Amino acid sequence: MLSPRVRQVFATSSAGMILVGMMISWGFPSASLPQMEQPDSDIHFTAEAASWFATVPFLMLIPGSFIGSSAYEWAGPRRTFLLLSLILCCSIMSMSLTGWTLVQEAGMAEILLLASRVVQGSAVAFLIPFVSVYTYEISDQYLRGTLTSVTEAFATSGFVLCYLAGCFLSWRTSAIVLPLVTLVPGFIGIFFSHESPLWLARIGKEEKASEILSVMRCTEEEAASDLKTARRDVGRACKWSESLQMLLKKSNALAVVLSSSLMVMKEISGFAVLSIYVVQIFQEAGVGLDPKWSSVVVGMARLACNVLGSFMLHNFRRRLIFVVGNTLTGLATAAIGTFFYLQSRGWDISHLTWLPLAALVVHMVGYAGGVGPCTWTASVEVLPGPVRSIGTGIFSTSYATAAFVISKSYPNIRDMIGLHGVFWMFSGGCIGYILLAIFFLPETKGKSLQDIEDYWENVTKKRNARVYV
Repeated sequence: MLSPRVRQVFATSSAGMILVGMMISWGFPSASLPQMEQPDSDIHFTAEAASWFATVPFLMLIPGSFIGSSAYEWAGPRRTFLLLSLILCCSIMSMSLTGWTLVQEAGMAEILLLASRVVQGSAVAFLIPFVSVYTYEISDQYLRGTLTSVTEAFATSGFVLCYLAGCFLSWRTSAIVLPLVTLVPGFIGIFFSHESPLWLARIGKEEKASEILSVMRCTEEEAASDLKTARRDVGRACKWSESLQMLLKKSNALAVVLSSSLMVMKEISGFAVLSIYVVQIFQEAGVGLDPKWSSVVVGMARLACNVLGSFMLHNFRRRLIFVVGNTLTGLATAAIGTFFYLQSRGWDISHLTWLPLAALVVHMVGYAGGVGPCTWTASVEVLPGPVRSIGTGIFSTSYATAAFVISKSYPNIRDMIGLHGVFWMFSGGCIGYILLAIFFLPETKGKSLQDIEDYWENVTKKRNARVYV
């Protein structure tokens, strides 16, 4: 008989492997575009088409993640994981078909690539809300913050695998190998995992929810507490119109606005751009180390710091983590901006070629060790139960909109204000994030589901009291 926490870790790891595959879809352009741009490549993208190839998954995430949040309540996370992980796996592998002579002769290779990216983006968009919420609801109060933060390590692994594949494999081989070693194991793991007990309780299947909670919680008291919290929302969250009505409640609306603001500010600090264009940035910096391997170093630093992030979330308050993490990322992007400014002005920077790599490593320490995992964790933690699913869809849509706008416009903004201006803009975003965390973020560490809902009710009562006074 497996212990409750082993079951929680297994379910989280299975969902995490699917998340690795999802992030492979996002990180794939970083490894494939430099190969596609080689003179002997049989893929001929225009600059605009290459930009769409890199960013179209973020575009699909804008409507898809919001729709996916309603699908969470309608279909449930487990069966959706099983279906969409297969679709995602096939769509990534389909990119390798562009090497077929028939496809090449028909001039369909570029169209097939863009079409597969649309399918990938749609599948990932639907799945994004599921990962954090499923992990949050499958875990107990003691492990909830830690296990939710581990999802960031899984996400990082997807990018690192793409960077490594770009060093050793052709992009077509990567399109076959990467989903086979990530999405297939994730599919198998979810198949043998439990459904979210809180979702089952919300749709009225209380007996099944109680049965799962009895093996997924360490004490009967905690199982009863979680079931009591979910019982209040029986039959309510599965109806879209009623979810929208709950969203109009002031306490719920404030929580969703804060959750979305956290995700938007995370992207204003430049994470999406650095993930997609890291190889090109190193090429423009002219660092001594090969740009591909430089991206691997940064990715590995980010992955190593995800462990630090889990430790930080388990032991330190959320607000402190945000302040320290954003301070590091802000200083790092300011330093990179200064490097590119000196380079653009013709200064001798031969003695500073180490700076971009070192600064990006520091950036990843701040991001992966604090900002990244804390953002995803806090964005879910601040949401009251009645609007957690729709709220996750809203903050995912906000995140997607910010990520798409910033990454798609990056080449144009770079041409307008220079690379130094771009990185200084990212540094300013970090300052804004610190202010948001200090003045508006409630402390959620160690709080129960009921504690969070009570907090927002109290905030609303205090605001109303001020109005009437």
